[in-house]
Amino acid sequence: MIDRDRLLQEIRARLDGIPEPCSIAMRSPVSLVEMGLIDDIAIDDGHVTVTLCLTDPGCVHYLRMQAYIIDELTALEGVTAVTV
Repeated sequence: MIDRDRLLQEIRARLDGIPEPCSIAMRSPVSLVEMGLIDDIAIDDGHVTVTLCLTDPGCVHYLRMQAYIIDELTALEGVTAVTV
């Protein structure tokens, strides 16, 4: 049985460790969480859905952020799939 609260804490911690790409380019790294880009996190039987709120709908870094999020979260015990 998955402890949803523990898993949600781990997910938030992982997301807080992912830097927003433009902030890296500006030499002032800020996490996706700090930037306020995480709109919602849903967990449904091991499937995690992360909803981002991008500042630009045509963000050229979206695919990189998506891949980074998927890689980080699928490494967590109890996560079977990730959708961003």
